[in-house]
Amino acid sequence: MGCITTIRENTECFVHFLPHNIAVKVVKGSTILEAALRAGIGIRSVCGGKGLCGKCKVVVRKGRVETRRSDLLKREEAEKGYVLACLAKIVENIEVEIPIESQMGKPKLQSSVLLPSVKPKPLIRQIVLTPRDFSTTLLAYSLGSSVLEKFSEIERRRVQRILVVLNDVKKRIIDVSESEKGLYGLAVDIGTTKVAAALVNIVEGRVLDTASEFNKQLVYGEDIVSRIRFALDRRDGLKEIQRAAVETINTVIETLCKRHKISRKDIYMVTVAGNTVMTYLFVGLDPYPLIKSFKERVDLPRTPYWLEARDVGVSVNRNADVYVLPCAGRFLGGDVIGDIITAGLNFSPEPALLIDIGTNTEVVIGCRDWFLGTTAPAGPAFEGWGLTHGVRAVAGAIESAIIDSKTCRAIYKTVDNAKPIGICGSGYIDLLAQLFVSGLVDLFGKFYKDCGCPYIRRGEKGYEYVVVPAEESAIGRDIIVTEEDLYNIIDSKSSVCSAVSVLMKKMLLTVNDIKRVYVCGAFGNYLNLNSAMTIGMIPEFTSARVEYIGNGSLGGAILTLLSEDYRAEAERVAKLLAPIELLLDPDFMEEYQAGFMLPGKKELFPTWRDASRGIKPWKPLS
Repeated sequence: MGCITTIRENTECFVHFLPHNIAVKVVKGSTILEAALRAGIGIRSVCGGKGLCGKCKVVVRKGRVETRRSDLLKREEAEKGYVLACLAKIVENIEVEIPIESQMGKPKLQSSVLLPSVKPKPLIRQIVLTPRDFSTTLLAYSLGSSVLEKFSEIERRRVQRILVVLNDVKKRIIDVSESEKGLYGLAVDIGTTKVAAALVNIVEGRVLDTASEFNKQLVYGEDIVSRIRFALDRRDGLKEIQRAAVETINTVIETLCKRHKISRKDIYMVTVAGNTVMTYLFVGLDPYPLIKSFKERVDLPRTPYWLEARDVGVSVNRNADVYVLPCAGRFLGGDVIGDIITAGLNFSPEPALLIDIGTNTEVVIGCRDWFLGTTAPAGPAFEGWGLTHGVRAVAGAIESAIIDSKTCRAIYKTVDNAKPIGICGSGYIDLLAQLFVSGLVDLFGKFYKDCGCPYIRRGEKGYEYVVVPAEESAIGRDIIVTEEDLYNIIDSKSSVCSAVSVLMKKMLLTVNDIKRVYVCGAFGNYLNLNSAMTIGMIPEFTSARVEYIGNGSLGGAILTLLSEDYRAEAERVAKLLAPIELLLDPDFMEEYQAGFMLPGKKELFPTWRDASRGIKPWKPLS
């Protein structure tokens, strides 16, 4: 299949993607990953297209590409036509197959949240005025674009009853109409991985529905530093990556409005919560100060951002205001503020712990008068980065597992009960916990090589455990867990536990002093806390009550949409929250290293640490 000769003198080629059956025309020299982006096709790219993660493997079925050799491709894969999409440059028309493990897949997204009871006190309201009253109101309020034109048209028809939508905080008239219409708002959580939104009836103070999608920024890198680099290194990179987030939000808006037969023009207020980087990229702020130096603390404004929908491009009423929750530190953003006010930590009379496990893990200890918070950079492994068969929580991902004590065989459950394609974060945590308690790995996560387990074998990178044999998997290969995978999970869990431990040490608290633990975030909602404690990811809080909040970031956006009081609370909390830069803290390294011997320090696991020392290597039944 040769290059086209009729288009710009051989400067453009066609790329046909399978199994999507989508073709796109691109400039010769573009990478397959860039072509997929242009076609709107999701290919995993943890590193943002730098050839470092190996997650963007595709097969060139027809045609030729130019690419450089990568150690992330096995020899047999290269012989079958596999290339890394980010390194493969298109030189002629090609046909590309995206293997199931490289596809974004259908996400299992968390948009539900446990909200406290709230008395509606919204930022916007609808009132009825006569034309004369409206003219008087103009003295105290500014006008949204085109409102005066609409009012003039209504006045010409001698209508005596005008419905006016006001934002009392900004003192703006958002809209006018002749007949009463719905008054709706949109609350948005912009996550690193996913975007979730709630459609809210503001008059009734009721959430009508929620929906979510993968964040389209994922194609620029699955970690926040890759996205910052893209925004800084490319001309108009910041605008492009901002547009990707807005397009995701607009997709969710379209879904919600279609479901409920609501005009997007009747959405008059939007509130947004996200981590600090997501906030900067959405607002359009230069993110460089956030990564300029990780050896110095970052001071940033702890105030909310007010935007207008028409300026940002959000597909709601063009005069709608967009309220972005304030940030409190380099990696403590509006999502954490949302977690705190949703959980009610800001009203607690005694210290409580909040942990939001996601692409990054945020930990806060506090009560109504003080808050101490930090972030553990542990998420990439929990999202599948650096793991042999790591995938996101999409259809076919192993999300939970137990190991049969008699046979050593893994009994697993996948998302949507589909054939397994890999293992997501909660599945890895279950597997490490099960391998540990079953006596298949030692205190350092090393396999007992001579225990007689038929599923432990020597592989290309050392010893490994077969979770799914090839004939049971959807990828036609064994799905395995290697010692290197277990090391990466232990590394990540140690980071999370050290964040909790450092904050407790700062406040001279023990595990017995914490009476309430709030678990937030999509990952936390599916996490088996017993497994997390077994491997030493979360300390053994012997007398604590655990509450699952769900998507606390979305909860914070909903609460600030519905209530001026909660908006004031969010801004109060942002000013009170004291950020701890974990990597700069003198206690961090000691706490972090202690987690590499399962489960961790005795003071964090007062009963389980000693009990775990009684685990013996597995032996087959005689």
